[in-house]
Amino acid sequence: MDARHKKKALIGLSAGLPLFLVGWALIFTYVRGPRAVTLLGSAPGLIALTMIIVSIPFYLWGCAELARAKGYSTAILLTCVLGWLFPVVVLLALPDKNRHQRRRW
Repeated sequence: MDARHKKKALIGLSAGLPLFLVGWALIFTYVRGPRAVTLLGSAPGLIALTMIIVSIPFYLWGCAELARAKGYSTAILLTCVLGWLFPVVVLLALPDKNRHQRRRW
């Protein structure tokens, strides 16, 4: 795995995934019942929606860098259509194409 892209992937995924998951956790815990219709009317709903929106570019950037680090095309991000976590699962399951790359000290 290419170290330059691996570091960027870790930064992007470690910022994007927690923001996304905490945003959904806020929605499921604080925005229920009749308040669910007015998601933007409550402070927790607005914070949760902002967290989810902010997480999207970080997550996609992290997945793109992980694909580059493993030697794959960034077109694999199109699998987001199948599910939000699908690109990470696919990239972690695929073998590393850069495994035989020479190390430089």
